[in-house]
Amino acid sequence: MKKKWLVIAMTTMVALTACSKDDPSATGTPGSTGNSAKTTEAAKQPKLSLNWSVTSAFLANVTLPSADKDFVKKTIEEKFNVDLKIDYMVIGKEYHDKLNATLAGGSAPDLFISGAAESQKYINDGITANLSSFVTPEAMPNYFKWVSKEEVDAFQLKQGEFSRAMLPFQRNTYASWYIRQDWLDKLGLKAPHTYAELTEVMTQFTKGDPDGNGKQDTYGFSAAGSGQNLPLDFPQWLNNGFVADFMIVDNSYVDNRTDLKVQNVIDQVVDWNKAGIVDPDWFLNKAPAHIDKAAQGKVGMIFTPGDKTIALDSVATSLQNRSKALDPKANWQPIYPLDKPVMWKYNVPENTILISKATADKNPEKVKRSLEIVNWLGSEEGFLLTHYGQEGKHYTKDGKKITLNVAAFESDIAKAGNWLNVYAVFTPDEPNVLGLELIDSRVSEHDRAILKTVEGFPKNNALPPVSLVPPDGINIGDFRKEMSKFHAKAVLDDKSGKNWPQYREELMTKFRGKDIFTEYTKQINAALKDKKLNDFK
Repeated sequence: MKKKWLVIAMTTMVALTACSKDDPSATGTPGSTGNSAKTTEAAKQPKLSLNWSVTSAFLANVTLPSADKDFVKKTIEEKFNVDLKIDYMVIGKEYHDKLNATLAGGSAPDLFISGAAESQKYINDGITANLSSFVTPEAMPNYFKWVSKEEVDAFQLKQGEFSRAMLPFQRNTYASWYIRQDWLDKLGLKAPHTYAELTEVMTQFTKGDPDGNGKQDTYGFSAAGSGQNLPLDFPQWLNNGFVADFMIVDNSYVDNRTDLKVQNVIDQVVDWNKAGIVDPDWFLNKAPAHIDKAAQGKVGMIFTPGDKTIALDSVATSLQNRSKALDPKANWQPIYPLDKPVMWKYNVPENTILISKATADKNPEKVKRSLEIVNWLGSEEGFLLTHYGQEGKHYTKDGKKITLNVAAFESDIAKAGNWLNVYAVFTPDEPNVLGLELIDSRVSEHDRAILKTVEGFPKNNALPPVSLVPPDGINIGDFRKEMSKFHAKAVLDDKSGKNWPQYREELMTKFRGKDIFTEYTKQINAALKDKKLNDFK
């Protein structure tokens, strides 16, 4: 569960060049109605009812408070003269299924967030509006502090057609496996550094009674396949040289999950399954079920691609604190368990902000008002309110230094369901983008050490800044569904990677994978100024 944490007080945060001057439309005290020209103008216009649908990875178990306690909603509605209704859910299949049902029923939200792959279908189906006259640096200067115009332009499905706005995203990544250090200590084991050592540790976590209850009721590892896929959580991917989902190797584009060497990944996952050292429910688990099992002391290692707060003492709902509530000796530590040069990649944009075409056609003022709100959310005022609460109550501000009032924040926000995360989906928790520094007194030396470790894990730039779009008529989401079916068939039915080459051939031909990745290669070459990539094979 996401929660606000320290950007270490000793660290000096430098604003991005684009943020050197505050936008005049972002003035006013956070939590107040403000007095900017734009919002004053909006308040004089007729009141509008806006319906939004938002999602992120940090919305599991999040609950909005009652209207009288939701100071963000109150501020937005007063500043922009709207009635705002927000549906929210953790990102994943269930969210998109619900969104698809809403769209099919003819009641599309005025503004909605979707995954990049899903947005392709919405755009091709004519559900979304042209945003070229709405999302501009002039109309949304705060938004363009978080993303560049070049990035937004490259993010379009077709150059020259502005159909989707890039959702501002966290640039750095904090991927890590986390392991029960206290289990290692109890069993007299050293932290693994190779695949063989890791397999042995997972075996001992399963068979060596690490919790000391006299029962063989623990497993080495768990993940969440949501009944659909072989997640990248499995260290077998990295063990075979696959860093995240795609990369450039030997001057060629590599789609990691469909490469020929996936055969070895499947064989190694099957070996772990046969050995009984993986939670047998991993394939059916839906996030965060595997984290819940870890908190319950049922598994000794999990993976997260981005939540660096998961083992922090300073986060009340962290895996660390949930585990310690049951076992005071529980000690989750980040670990890099393989002898590989890179653990993960830097982030690329994934999610999109879309506007309903029906809304744009019938009431373009709703589009304008919605995007004015999005722009405000990217301002210093909007960012502070949606990430840290109300000035003077939940934090104090001295220049660019923000000091969290921990007691008030815990009481009103963290322990009340981390509800600010609903509004914070529009900006990542990176105050340095606005030149801000956060001081959180809860962060201990233990937490500082974990943050330093996770931030220091090596990662690479997987691709140049370009949005990869399949050829016309091909939906990458449909392709990935077929890919996942073959992964599941190989791991669960075949219990072997022997058939992977023929599965891959079918993916590349019948399901047009070669067409997709040949097009990706062309798009990357168009962004490269010097060396061009080899043809995709």
